[in-house]
Amino acid sequence: MNTTPHAEARSREVWQRPFVKAHQKWCDDFVIELRLRDVPGPVIGGHLGEVEAHCAETGETPTEAFGDPTDYARQIDEDGSPERGSGIWKITILSAAQVLAMLVGTAAVTPWARGEQLSYNGVQLACLGLFLLALLSLPKLLSPLIRHPWAVGVPLSALVPLVAVGAAASDRLGLPALLTLPAPVLSVGLFVVVGVLAFVEYRELARDLDDDLVTSPLASAPQAPEAPRSRSWVAVLLPSCLIPVGYLVLATFSWIYA
Repeated sequence: MNTTPHAEARSREVWQRPFVKAHQKWCDDFVIELRLRDVPGPVIGGHLGEVEAHCAETGETPTEAFGDPTDYARQIDEDGSPERGSGIWKITILSAAQVLAMLVGTAAVTPWARGEQLSYNGVQLACLGLFLLALLSLPKLLSPLIRHPWAVGVPLSALVPLVAVGAAASDRLGLPALLTLPAPVLSVGLFVVVGVLAFVEYRELARDLDDDLVTSPLASAPQAPEAPRSRSWVAVLLPSCLIPVGYLVLATFSWIYA
């Protein structure tokens, strides 16, 4: 099988290859499963190149040669122990920290406007901890969420309002405050924290952007069209700006209606 890297092919993603287009569904499922397992793009492209070379040599389809794409991807992952990309966990931690900072920082706006301090009772602290744990679990939940959207998605989506209702209800019970913090310092300080984390997230998303593309090690077909970039600076900038912008919007409404 010819899987020797080709210089011209490295700049091209696999999606423009005739083989991938002819077996789009199989290739999509194969790539998605490996992506969910945090396998780097070039490693995925290498495995897909082996599939293409084998099918070109034998005349078989991917299904005939390798069976179900999800099962084959799982087998490759378990047998080969491929190199892992840690980017998904870095982005998850950065995003979870931003969301937590936004929730606490915007919650401090209302007591700030009223000249009070921000306080949390035990139930509210537990709710924040539970919400943070759910955010950090998202990479592990992504695969079952895609396979079983109703069974996993409904309980997951119900968690947020349940946590919010629990935190609000505990505030009316008159429970003693376990943590009291200065609202102005917290609100302004956490906005700065969110901004710094957003910049770090942007740098993480933009760093080595091309290095994680799913590229084939096989030689490109003659006169193959250049594949359009699947990601651009907009796709990198937008996720990084969402939480800081959301912070400002929530803080503004909280101040107005305090």
